[in-house]
Amino acid sequence: MRLRSVTGDGPKALAPLHDTTLLDYQLRRIQPLRPDRVVVLAGHQAGPIVEAVGSRAHVEIEDSLLGTAGGLYRLPQGPERWLSLNVDHVSDVDLVAFEAAARDPCTACIWEAAVPVDEGVVELDGDRLVGWQERPVLRIPVTTGLYVFSAAALRRHLSGEPIDMPDLVRRLMHEGVSTWRHTGTWFDAGTPARLAQASSWLAQRRA
Repeated sequence: MRLRSVTGDGPKALAPLHDTTLLDYQLRRIQPLRPDRVVVLAGHQAGPIVEAVGSRAHVEIEDSLLGTAGGLYRLPQGPERWLSLNVDHVSDVDLVAFEAAARDPCTACIWEAAVPVDEGVVELDGDRLVGWQERPVLRIPVTTGLYVFSAAALRRHLSGEPIDMPDLVRRLMHEGVSTWRHTGTWFDAGTPARLAQASSWLAQRRA
């Protein structure tokens, strides 16, 4: 586990984030949505997560490894749509606006990552060099790990077998996967360094 130096033998969801934990941060973040159901998918070391969640959500425990998306098969019947988020992704995404704009069967929240290239990037026309950018910063769209799925789409494409999120989204592409662009701040806080950056950002935001 990439956060073991922070969490020890504890689950990643309980890693400290400024004055809270990753799990508590996410549970607070979804409150403006006033969700009918909140489900936390847990696997290894589910006990501390169940205790931390309390009555705020239902914890669905995966008995075997189901990948990053396979556990969605275990979501309860009822809601017609589900917002899926990763516990270690920290951002100022407007979840209400994202959910309102989402279209079935799936909408992915994307963000532009700045990728510096420490070389001269050239443009070619055949074998002729026609352009040059010295050490540019490329803007590359990346997924934020935030998705809205229709429950029907999850039933069509999940069977209880292990599957990761990229493969689930690829299955849905032929039906049409929409995107919603976030222009604010986003962190994949899955390493100690990035978790520290996210904690500093959250502290400044709350100051």
